[in-house]
Amino acid sequence: MRRLAKFGWSIETPGGRVGAIRRDDGTVLPVAGSLMGTREAARFVGVRPPNFVRDWASRPDFPAPMATLSSGRVWDAAEVERYTTARRTPKPTNERMASVARRLVWWQEPDRTLARPLEFVARVMATGSLDEIRDVERFFGRATFREAVAKAPPGVFDPRSWNYWLLVLGLDRTTPLPERRVP
Repeated sequence: MRRLAKFGWSIETPGGRVGAIRRDDGTVLPVAGSLMGTREAARFVGVRPPNFVRDWASRPDFPAPMATLSSGRVWDAAEVERYTTARRTPKPTNERMASVARRLVWWQEPDRTLARPLEFVARVMATGSLDEIRDVERFFGRATFREAVAKAPPGVFDPRSWNYWLLVLGLDRTTPLPERRVP
């Protein structure tokens, strides 16, 4: 047994896992699996601890902590895993990318559009809806957005969208907009 400040005593198994927590008032809280603190939960979700507390743990439907210690909150790991797994959206499908390509590049077949992913991503960045941009980012990744800006064909971006993406991606704001050259 180990004392948990301001909460009670942890009852550990011979392997060192916490099997239950006994409060100072005598009630016992069984722990089915392992415990997870703020730092471990943030690592599991894939964000920094302050962002986890702000964006995940503050949600009203997030599992309640088993204990709030002086070192932070403690959750049942299985509950956190169930919650985050249910919240994650799956990666968009090839069919979704084809429907985006069909809408934005209506003058050619989606297969032909998707065969040139950097140009497709640039077109989505310039004229796509927020949902389309999110789906394309999840499908291709943020690094592809940077590469699409670096290799953008002339005529895809307008000055406003060009400056927006330079700012959002943290790129050099003095990078000139690609221009068409007429001989």
